[in-house]
Amino acid sequence: MKPAFVLRRNNFRDHSLLLDLLTQDEGRISAVARYSKKQAARIKGMLEPFRLLDAAWVGRGEVFTLTQTEEKGRYRLQQGALVQGFYLNELFLRAFQAHEPIPELFQRYREVLYLLQSGENLPAVMLLELELLEACGYSLNLWHDDHAGFELREALSYRFRPEVGLAMVDQVLAEPNDTLISGNLLLALRAPEQMTLSAWRELRVVLDRLWRVHLKGKTLYARQLIAGFS
Repeated sequence: MKPAFVLRRNNFRDHSLLLDLLTQDEGRISAVARYSKKQAARIKGMLEPFRLLDAAWVGRGEVFTLTQTEEKGRYRLQQGALVQGFYLNELFLRAFQAHEPIPELFQRYREVLYLLQSGENLPAVMLLELELLEACGYSLNLWHDDHAGFELREALSYRFRPEVGLAMVDQVLAEPNDTLISGNLLLALRAPEQMTLSAWRELRVVLDRLWRVHLKGKTLYARQLIAGFS
């Protein structure tokens, strides 16, 4: 039995569910859960998003078969926090290939769900987004620019390019996939608990831009429902 969360579920044939799971050790996987008519209410109630499960599965290829599941805990999210939770689920589904182990992010996801039980928490969501992007190769250097190696300066502006990193705006020619980031934000991210509202607003713009680059312009549907710093 291994820890897992349901990221998404769909009905699949009679008495079956098709699940996308975030697992602790194997990353994102797809699995079919079969149940009898007598088991339907219990299984459907358990195999929902934001339930922490112990699960076992068998099979090869892209879709496994669940053989055993046990609910270990529930994270009860409501209203705006629920939307933020579904947004995180969509990011995990879109950002990572199947069977890509991300155990640290599994734990961070669990921590943020715990916080969201108390209500909306966009800062916590956004900081987890930064970690997801870092795992995808979009790591922001908070100490020096990657092009020339100079120490970051609050008053300067920088371009971030996935294959290059950070460069001062006057050091490189602009390209379509560049993301503009102020030195003020980069320095503020060293201590996010002290960030100003304007810095959070800029971070939201930066994150949205980085996701558009990484996902090649594909729409994040839950993002359209999130209000806050934008």
